Amino acid sequence: MGDQRTYQEAAAIRGGDHRRLHDADWARLPHDLLARVANRIVNEVDGINRVVYDITSKPPATIEWE
Repeated sequence: MGDQRTYQEAAAIRGGDHRRLHDADWARLPHDLLARVANRIVNEVDGINRVVYDITSKPPATIEWE
């Protein structure tokens, strides 16, 4: 994308540890993995210029992000 400002969409990554049915914690993924995934998404998916990693546990958040 270079140095120019872009106005596109964000993509969210959500990795969860779902060992119990009623609650789930966010997965502690390695930073280098997150960096590689984010870089590929931004460079290879049209319309995406930002990638975020959701670290909200359930509860209070739900598994589905609507």
